Amino acid sequence: MSISWSNSLLRNFSSNRFALIGSMVLASSIPQLALGQSGGNLVQLPLPVPSVLQQSMLVAHKSAQDIVHVAISLSPPNPAALQAFADSVSNPKSPMYGKWATPAQLGNQFGQPAAVVQSVVTYLKSKGFNVTLVGDSHLTILADATVAQAESAFDTTINKYHLLAANPAVRTDYYSFSEPLHLPASFASKVVSVDGLDTVAKPLPRLKKHAFSKGKKLNQTPLTPTQTRTLYGVAPMWTAVNQGKGRNIAISSFDGFLLSNVPLYYKQFALPTPAGGVGSNVSVITIDGGSQTATPGGEADLDIQMVLGMAPLCSFRVYDGGANLIDVLTKEQNDNTSEIISESYGWALSASGSTACHNEHVLMTAQGMTYMEATGDYGTQLEPFAYSNYEPEVFQVGGTTANTDNAGNRTSEVGWSGSGGGWATESVPFNVLPSWQRGKGVPTTINFRLNPDAALNAAGDTTGAYQFYFNGALEFGYDGTSFASPVFAGSLGITLSKVIALGGASRLGRIQDAVYLQNGRPDVWFDVTSGFNGSLPNGALSQATLFWDSVTGWGSVNFSALATSLAVSPAVVYPCSAISAYDNVGLSPAVIEGTNAAGGAASLTSVDGLGYSLQAVRETLLGRVATMQATFSTNLIPANLNSLSLTLAGTADPNATITVYLLNQGTGKYVAVKSISGTALKTASTITIPTASMTSYVNSAGTVQALVRYLVPNSRLGVASNFSFFLDELYISGSQFLN
Repeated sequence: MSISWSNSLLRNFSSNRFALIGSMVLASSIPQLALGQSGGNLVQLPLPVPSVLQQSMLVAHKSAQDIVHVAISLSPPNPAALQAFADSVSNPKSPMYGKWATPAQLGNQFGQPAAVVQSVVTYLKSKGFNVTLVGDSHLTILADATVAQAESAFDTTINKYHLLAANPAVRTDYYSFSEPLHLPASFASKVVSVDGLDTVAKPLPRLKKHAFSKGKKLNQTPLTPTQTRTLYGVAPMWTAVNQGKGRNIAISSFDGFLLSNVPLYYKQFALPTPAGGVGSNVSVITIDGGSQTATPGGEADLDIQMVLGMAPLCSFRVYDGGANLIDVLTKEQNDNTSEIISESYGWALSASGSTACHNEHVLMTAQGMTYMEATGDYGTQLEPFAYSNYEPEVFQVGGTTANTDNAGNRTSEVGWSGSGGGWATESVPFNVLPSWQRGKGVPTTINFRLNPDAALNAAGDTTGAYQFYFNGALEFGYDGTSFASPVFAGSLGITLSKVIALGGASRLGRIQDAVYLQNGRPDVWFDVTSGFNGSLPNGALSQATLFWDSVTGWGSVNFSALATSLAVSPAVVYPCSAISAYDNVGLSPAVIEGTNAAGGAASLTSVDGLGYSLQAVRETLLGRVATMQATFSTNLIPANLNSLSLTLAGTADPNATITVYLLNQGTGKYVAVKSISGTALKTASTITIPTASMTSYVNSAGTVQALVRYLVPNSRLGVASNFSFFLDELYISGSQFLN
């Protein structure tokens, strides 16, 4: 069965200026309409001029011929529907699990209409912009322009500034638009964010020099790739799944790096060599000029090497970004090539900017892409670089300090004091406790996205966390969750290969859902129970405890066991194999609850007007009733069940109640699992059976039996009128663990 939805299936989800006073910039009143230089009416966008201008010195107008890279992000017409689809394909208990969509399918179903997208493109081109990417999602347009062209298009002025007040989240020297932005009224209301007209925000690499204890020396060797694979259960899969061959893994990078370090790393740790030679499996996708040629800061180099240390034969991509996160996310999402992506930077984004990024992450989730992020190196102090700590679509990887023997067997592992944890309090709609973030130890009264989800080694005791090559020399003096996230990404690539080998899905998508459903199961998760990382926003101490905690999440992972636990078959649809009127032997005398049957089981595979009908019969004490007994033949094994659901649709009297029963194979009695109104039956309803009871409804031969009962009760006016009950669609859907 294909795990990619067709578009038809997807549809079922269905101007005053700023005044300069001395060298400071102060805001003045702003009108709602302005006359654009193209001669048409432009409306002001609800996007504020960066407030940091008020703490900055105006240096000069930015050169009119300088190039700016602009991203226009459009809002999804129905964001709730898009989120619902992403949630459904991510939930291992959902019949939609693993049925990823393509960017084009998502664009057709959840993006802006083509006419809206074209109006944006046409306007930009009329202003001289070079449109470099129109996202298949119909939600993002990337374009390059000169400063003069950008100023004309957005009816603003772009200046260069120098920051006067200390602010770690802002570049000291930057450029920014200094007046509100405007766009044509025909599409302005569809714009959620415009990025690239300023370079205020700077990414914070999530690594730092090791804080050596006073009097101690570098007398302990950091973990090697071989030790790491043993420590975290990658070693048992290492040879069997070809060291990452066939997997597509990427990093999002905003730092200079030297690919000449890669062969040195492979040689140092005797890593398997790709068929084309070391480095032949590495590609650099340059975005907005990229940052590769900048002076390396270590972040990108370690990210690259940590992934390759775990999955040296993978197809590896460096998405080399310039100044804007949204441009990199858009390119990654539109390419839809990388199964797993790691990022090790924190961002201080505006509400509109983070919302635009969130929309891209929801799309990636819907496509089955797994995106993970280092949570940071300053404990519970997540601000001001809190994005993407509050992003529910991103898997958050914190840090531990792990010690092993020479072979890599764990001797101890504790929570690292710098492990980013707790929660950020940004007031954006998606920064709430996600529906999947539940389990032992997870607070239920804190309505924010909580950090982290898991943790791996990120810091040493008397030395750094891992070794990597930096500017041609072997470096071992850095700590940071920057290590933990790419190590997790590379290891997850090996994990995915095993999942596929076991017959599971081709991608893992948003793994948070599956991880939290496991609820800390001890064969998969090593529960780190000591260590602390600061005080939480509510004043409580953040410390490692049993089960989930805000230092290490669920703890560190055994990836081999994780692979087995994630090897779930995509949900399979099992059509009705037999259907008839129910012989209710529970009554005395027994009553066959329906007459004049028409149609059969073969006609119940889809909503097409062809189905099965029964004439109701009278039951004196109830009213009129028609009950269909259905049998489903499956290959489901009760002990391996992961999900079970039943879908039905038909036509019924609005006053009727339709109750669905499943036969408990142990007791031999039918159990009511759902009641549906006659009106609701007109559209397909899917009933998800709770995990605790679903094995009761499948026998050893894989048979499931159900009743669909239609009842119109008697009223004070007398016995209900006669009627026919028509069922148009009826099927079972189920998935199971493969090992």
